[in-house]
Amino acid sequence: MRTVLIEMLLASLACMFFAIVYNTPKKELVFCWLFGGIGYGIYYYLVKFCSMGTFANFFGAFAIAILARFTSNRREIPVMVYVLPSVFPLSPGGNMYNACYALIMNNLDMAMTETMKCIKIVGMCVIAILIVLSLPEGIFKNRDKAKA
Repeated sequence: MRTVLIEMLLASLACMFFAIVYNTPKKELVFCWLFGGIGYGIYYYLVKFCSMGTFANFFGAFAIAILARFTSNRREIPVMVYVLPSVFPLSPGGNMYNACYALIMNNLDMAMTETMKCIKIVGMCVIAILIVLSLPEGIFKNRDKAKA
């Protein structure tokens, strides 16, 4: 349990620092921090305890996109301000490194395998985000503003 919390904290800090690099408004940094931690927590749980593999990236990115969509409508800020930094820990950095290393070492089979893993992981994240972004706007609208 302690490992999960430490990894979630570090992933959320990475999201916040990545949001700073993206020049996200200061008031929105806490949301990037929170969404990154939640998305990574879902990913970690599904990989370690449910053995879901690539689908864990899908559900982590899906949760981040839903949270970002609700928050962007409430705060009237573009969705990508929250999504781009928050999905950062789900990116396949280790697999990309392994693919490049295998290419340098002339191990083309391993390079192809690692590259395909990268494509699958990134593809799952993109599909999850696109599914949420294609949902009707009315689902995410602020009910208080609609009544006024």
